[in-house]
Amino acid sequence: MVTKDRPWYRFWEERPVFDAVTFRTDLERLRRFYEVNGYYEAALVYDLEVDEEAGRIAVQMEVSEGEPVLISEINVEVAVKGPDQKPPPLPEELPVKRGEIFREQDYQQGEQILRGAFLDNGYAHVETQRKAEINLDEHNARIRYGAEPGPIAYFGETVVKGSGKVEPELVTRELTYDAGELYSLSKIVESREKILALELFSTVRVGPAETAGKPTTVPMEVEVAEREHREIRIALGYGTEDEFRTQLEWRHLNWLGGGRRLSVLAKYSSLAASGAVTLVQPHFLSRDTQGTLGFRHDQETEDTYLRNASRFLPRLDHRFSKTLTAFVGYRLEYNQLNNIDSDVALALGEIRRKGVLSGPAAGLVWNTSDNPFYPKKGHVLALHLDQAGTIWGGKYSFFKLTAEARKYIDIGWDTIFASRLKLGFADPLGSEKNLPLFERFYAGGEKSVRGYGRRRLGPLTADDDPIGGLSLVEGSLEFRRPLWKELNGAVFIDFGQVSTQTYDPPVDDLRFSGGFGLSYSTPVGPIRLDIGFPFKRPPGDRGWQIHFSIGAYF
Repeated sequence: MVTKDRPWYRFWEERPVFDAVTFRTDLERLRRFYEVNGYYEAALVYDLEVDEEAGRIAVQMEVSEGEPVLISEINVEVAVKGPDQKPPPLPEELPVKRGEIFREQDYQQGEQILRGAFLDNGYAHVETQRKAEINLDEHNARIRYGAEPGPIAYFGETVVKGSGKVEPELVTRELTYDAGELYSLSKIVESREKILALELFSTVRVGPAETAGKPTTVPMEVEVAEREHREIRIALGYGTEDEFRTQLEWRHLNWLGGGRRLSVLAKYSSLAASGAVTLVQPHFLSRDTQGTLGFRHDQETEDTYLRNASRFLPRLDHRFSKTLTAFVGYRLEYNQLNNIDSDVALALGEIRRKGVLSGPAAGLVWNTSDNPFYPKKGHVLALHLDQAGTIWGGKYSFFKLTAEARKYIDIGWDTIFASRLKLGFADPLGSEKNLPLFERFYAGGEKSVRGYGRRRLGPLTADDDPIGGLSLVEGSLEFRRPLWKELNGAVFIDFGQVSTQTYDPPVDDLRFSGGFGLSYSTPVGPIRLDIGFPFKRPPGDRGWQIHFSIGAYF
């Protein structure tokens, strides 16, 4: 409603003036709101109480929803012309279902899904219709969808419009279709997403060019609006673990042409300070492969050591499909450890304090989740391998494997069940000093087991300092649901443990914590506050932990 009272917390403001025309519009809007949601006989009664002395009007309204209109029949008719025309398989499910309340949004979306099934299978000129017959006497609705497929069509040549500094070839190479292929709406949508991912354009439109009639070869058109190719980004943040953090980045999005991206980055927090130069080459060797060269220096400040690392990190990323990606890379870095805690050194024995780490790395990600910030369904499977050894010219020699699975299920009542399981194994090849202190597994903290402080779960020295381990188990079970507008709530149980033995998942010694969280949805991700309570509190630690962060936990 547009007619509103003054919020109680804005006591210094004047109260809004009551406008009768606006109020009548609000009433019509409310009536229409109930109608589009299936309540065609909703009755709204209101009363205006006027306090002439105070100059105020109190509005009281009462809504009687009445009986909803239910869907009694759904028919889909396809006008097939000729015995050779075979329309594609129709969608197995539509948003509308028999026996459910008739809602106009679902009814309209059903036509779009039906239309998309044809557009994805070569019917570029399909025409669809929808019709709903509402019977208020019987409180039911009969729905009919119709489709006239038209001729099978194929992609024609593509013309790029609007490009200036950017070569048109950079646009056409991102297209996921070729001239002569069967027309497909999903390939058009995917092409637009890939062009936008170049970050060279503010707007992108991909679609058929204007033509007369219904040609079987459809000429295509890509219209773009370029954006500035150089930019500076400044970011500030705060987290309970890294406290105040800041980031400054300069980027060139088309350095020397070819869609090549160059960035210079500086970051700082209480846990880490970094400087990095990164060069990214899209379409390296193949259309779905991206090459990256990274040069960086990092300083990491932990309670048990101070690490300085200078790194050269070449990497290739390949996209096999929309859901499957993989990478191979190489780690070449010089590490130096200072301020190593004496109890940690005593517990682990000899620790290599400096040297070159050299070896390959590889990873694989299978991601079917529907949203990177607020997933409601799907799963994520991730695998990461690291290997270093003297055969690669380094001082360290080890093998490390990390695997993580996440699952999201919509269980109804606006509630999402999210779960994750993480396993990690590290194997020093030879002496244990061949596995760097910073490559050992640690548990506890904001993105681990939330009832424990950072690195406070697992093996500790006599002075309660973490020493890390060679095997890791972590997991979470969480229920999430909206509370009010952009505010969401969650309850969770986390578990985990670290073992000092390799290939020894400590499932018989798990530690658990429970808690609840609040998050506020923003365009850059949720702002989240979690409070966790360990079932078995470590000696000297609090009986609760607060974690504040920006971004989804998992």
